[in-house]
Amino acid sequence: MKNNIIASAIAAFFAMAALTACSSSKNMTQAIPAVPTEGDNMITYQDFYDGLSPYGTWIDYPGYGHVWSPRLGADFRPYATNGHWLYSNEGWAWASDYGWGWAPFHYGRWIYDDTYGWLWIPGYEWSPAWVTWGYVDNYYCWAPLMPGVNVGVAFGSWIPHPIYWNVVERSHIYDHNIGTLLQRPEVVNNIQNHITVINNFSNTAIHNQFYSRGPQVNEVEKYTNRQIVITPLHNVPNSTLAKQENNRLNVYRPQVQHAQPREFRRIDNATTLHPVQSAGENPVGQRKEQMDNINRLPVHTVPAGALGGFRRDNRRR
Repeated sequence: MKNNIIASAIAAFFAMAALTACSSSKNMTQAIPAVPTEGDNMITYQDFYDGLSPYGTWIDYPGYGHVWSPRLGADFRPYATNGHWLYSNEGWAWASDYGWGWAPFHYGRWIYDDTYGWLWIPGYEWSPAWVTWGYVDNYYCWAPLMPGVNVGVAFGSWIPHPIYWNVVERSHIYDHNIGTLLQRPEVVNNIQNHITVINNFSNTAIHNQFYSRGPQVNEVEKYTNRQIVITPLHNVPNSTLAKQENNRLNVYRPQVQHAQPREFRRIDNATTLHPVQSAGENPVGQRKEQMDNINRLPVHTVPAGALGGFRRDNRRR
């Protein structure tokens, strides 16, 4: 019975994202990935798997396929921990201090599961950040997008659960230590129903998907009492060079084709899934318990030859 309920809930979520609804400041449009055409700078999902495997665990998650769980502590939050916001000619861009940050903060989506914690779902399209931006009172707010939704005006409606929102005082949005300045959950819970989404969109280069550019620069300058310098985005040929360097942000944004991981853990019992999606849910999972839940999942390994000869074998020895 529980399996049927959860399967129905997941199906209903994706069905809702596909239904046309009237446009509003909080409207979203379904993100439909497509395999990109050939280009000079092309990678496959295997590059995600190989590059991120040393820093986390791949899980076969029902409804979303292969997702990645970073091996980090309870204080980790996407687009908040160990990084900061820079303003570029393509909008507000997340500059991560993690060596692997070139992928999970510029491709794909994030979901929070009470049983397993924060999980990243790979995607095909690069953007400065896959978040929705908002404001309320003296706060700027931003939340990572879940899979199946994309900021814009067309289909469905999605309001992030409070656990997704990162909230800081407007005067701190340009600070480098922004992850230490987040408002406490009690504050977020009190204001989340009053957040106004910022309608300031651009389109991605390959698949013409909407992404949010974030707050206007002149407004941020007013609240921070600082001059916001435009940071150039400089394309680099590999992920090791993707980092902030002097007054520019090096970005690695190749086109992505699909593949599958060599090794992953599989969730065989759907009753263990607890994706936090609706406002009425109260997350209670603790990070140690979540990591234990992941480590208890059975490991599945695919022989390298079955994957068409990818570069290296990351299986545990």
